[in-house]
Parts: sequence; structure tokens; C-alpha cells
Amino acid sequence: MAQGNKPAGKFRVGFVTATIWQNDSHFNVKLTKSYKDGDEWKDTDQLGHGDIMNAVLVLKRAEQFISEQ
Repeated sequence: MAQGNKPAGKFRVGFVTATIWQNDSHFNVKLTKSYKDGDEWKDTDQLGHGDIMNAVLVLKRAEQFISEQ
């Protein structure tokens, strides 16, 4: 994924985001959680217990988006 490319789709619930990247007819999904470190927002791939259902929701939306392409 080259910098400057825009994602094919992005779904967010709470602090959890699923970002969909397309390469020709192939799709990849990156799952991240945003958190604040002082005044700066950062992303991590680690989920807490309270993030799991939000991850399920954004992944379902990502799967639906990809299956409709």
C-alpha cells in the first residue's frame, strides 16, 4: 500500500476502525484501535475486552462491503 493511496472503505465503532485496502481485485483489512497518549492520538493493534464487540461490528461491515464489490 503506497502512501497517498486512499482506502477503499473505512468503518469505525467506538475507538475501533477497520480500514479496507484494495490491490486490483484483492482486499486487505487493517484493524486498529485509537487511544490518546497525553495530547496525541495513536493507533494500536491491541484490543481490550471492551473493544471486542466493536471489532466484531466493524469486521462484519468490512466483510459486507467487500462481498458487495
